[in-house]
Formats: sequence, C-alpha cells, structure tokens
Amino acid sequence: MANKNKTTLDFFYLPPKEEETMKVLWSTKDALSASEIAERIPGRTWPASSIQGIIRSLESKGAVKVDSITKLGKSYGRLFRPVISANEYATMQFTRYYQPDGDSRKACSSMVSSLLGNTGIEKNDIIDALQDIIKEYGNG
Repeated sequence: MANKNKTTLDFFYLPPKEEETMKVLWSTKDALSASEIAERIPGRTWPASSIQGIIRSLESKGAVKVDSITKLGKSYGRLFRPVISANEYATMQFTRYYQPDGDSRKACSSMVSSLLGNTGIEKNDIIDALQDIIKEYGNG
C-alpha cells in the first residue's frame, strides 16, 4: 500500500515493540483493534495493556491510522491500519544509511546492486523484474 499523499516519507525508526506491532498489521488486510494486534504478536512478553501507548506512538509517527470505529463487545473501539508498507519502511531505513558518491548514475547502480545482492532471488528473476521496471519508467 503506497502512501499516495507524499512523495517521500519522513524518516522514523521503529523500536522492537513498535516493529512487532507493525509486522502484525502488515501481515493482514484487515483493520485490527489494539487487543487483536496484541493477541497476534508472537511470543509477546510484555503486557497487552502496553499496546495503547505503542499505537499512540505509531500514530504520531504517521505509521498507522484509525481505519474505523466499531463496536467491540459492550463498548466502541478503534480499528487500525498501516499507513506505510513494510517495503516503504525498509526503503526508509536503507536510505538512512545509504551513502551516494555524487555520481547519480553510479549511485543508482550501487544502490540497486546492494539491494539485490542480498535477496537470494534467482538472477533471471532479477533481470526480468529490472526489465519490467525499465519498461514502466520508460513509459512514464
């Protein structure tokens, strides 16, 4: 899910509990309540009640949004959805540390090589994907 409101994302870092929370949201197409998120975090060792503070922090960073308000048992609660995808977050972290050398063509080549060199994806699949990207950018 692309963040269509911005062309670039403001950098933020997700501490482990926030990242665990986002992984739950990234793994489903459904909007989830705070308690549903807490229940789905594998091996969670911290109290489920902590999830409210974690979600508030994620909201302030622009990582999650309230999707809807619905009846949960006898009261109403908010359902949350991620604003950025896992891939957008990974790109954000990569670009934080990536050091271009000034030559934009070399920098682009170096960045793509760095990303693809650590994926374990078959060489022919990478070539096919790059050709698709070239076609897409060539038509834009």
